[in-house]
Amino acid sequence: MPIDKQLLKSTISGKKDIALKTITDIVAYKIYESEESIGEKANYFSAVDAVAQYISENFPDIDSFKKKLSQLNEGLLSVNQFADIIYEHYLENHSLSFEAVKKFISTATDIDLKTITDIVAYKIYQSPEDKGADLNFLSAETFVAHYVSEHFKNLRMFKEYIATPGKGRAALESFAQTVYSYYYRNES
Repeated sequence: MPIDKQLLKSTISGKKDIALKTITDIVAYKIYESEESIGEKANYFSAVDAVAQYISENFPDIDSFKKKLSQLNEGLLSVNQFADIIYEHYLENHSLSFEAVKKFISTATDIDLKTITDIVAYKIYQSPEDKGADLNFLSAETFVAHYVSEHFKNLRMFKEYIATPGKGRAALESFAQTVYSYYYRNES
């Protein structure tokens, strides 16, 4: 019988299992230190989801997980190894959310996303859709967040996509044009 992910999440959140709690805390900290950090609580819940997802996909039951954990090097090293594995799995498999991208833009956490948003807002300003600076920026922020979260699995994939060698700002302007055209393709 497969592991019930909700039960596993409850076990992790209940903090009675020291190994699961420690692994989850390490994964949450790794998320916190990454570009995809979206706040302490959200990072923790993402870590809980990541741990539950990984264990449920790779082990038939919790005892199998515990056995594998005990087979690795003893103590904290095995916990760290599993946390690293789960964090890598998280990076490869979680989807970049609209809310996370919007937060990266609004807080200027990611300068590329902020620059692209500014360019899209300027394109809106130059168009018949101009509604004033504040509304143009909010529209651009929404468009960029929606486009990026819909087309890229994670921030690393987005960064690789726009990191065209030798293009610099031109790559950002090209991406901004793509976003603008995507949302205003039927206008004209």
